[in-house]
Amino acid sequence: MQSGPVMNLLWVFAAIGPVALASLVAFAAHIDPLSGHWRSLNFKGRKRETSGA
Repeated sequence: MQSGPVMNLLWVFAAIGPVALASLVAFAAHIDPLSGHWRSLNFKGRKRETSGA
């Protein structure tokens, strides 16, 4: 039995799909949902303190 081009595309999607989804989730984790801006890296969950002077 010969597999057609649709089956080949299915295998490509099955191989690339999880990697693409993981990349999307990793990218989305760096976006602040309230402002839509890129988050800075916060170590141990602490925010950077800025001087108010």
